[in-house]
Amino acid sequence: MDSQKYRRRWQRAAFEALGEFLAADLPAVSWTLSVSGALVGTVDSLMTAPVSEQRAVFEAWARHLGARVSPERVDSSGVTHLYAQFSGKGGVLGAIRATLYPPLDGDA
Repeated sequence: MDSQKYRRRWQRAAFEALGEFLAADLPAVSWTLSVSGALVGTVDSLMTAPVSEQRAVFEAWARHLGARVSPERVDSSGVTHLYAQFSGKGGVLGAIRATLYPPLDGDA
C-alpha cells in the first residue's frame, strides 16, 4: 500500500473519531486533522470567557479523552500553556491544548 493510501486511511479513522468526540455534550473547541491523521483540539484563547472558563473547557476535554496532561507552562509574558495527549479509538492519536492569556490592563 503506498503512503497516500495510508494517509487517507489514517485521516478517515481520525474523522470518524472526531465525529464521536463531537457527539459528547462538551464545549466547542477548534479541531485540526493532520496529514498523519492526528487530531488537535484547541481551546479558543480569544473567547470572551474568563481564563477560568477556558481552563475548565481544556480540563473537560482532557478528562473526556482520557488524555495524559503535561505540566502547565507559564512563559515570560505570563501566558499559560496547557497541553495533553490522547490515544483514541482505532489508534487515533492527538492532543488538546489551550493558551491562557493574562487579563489586559483594566480587565477584571
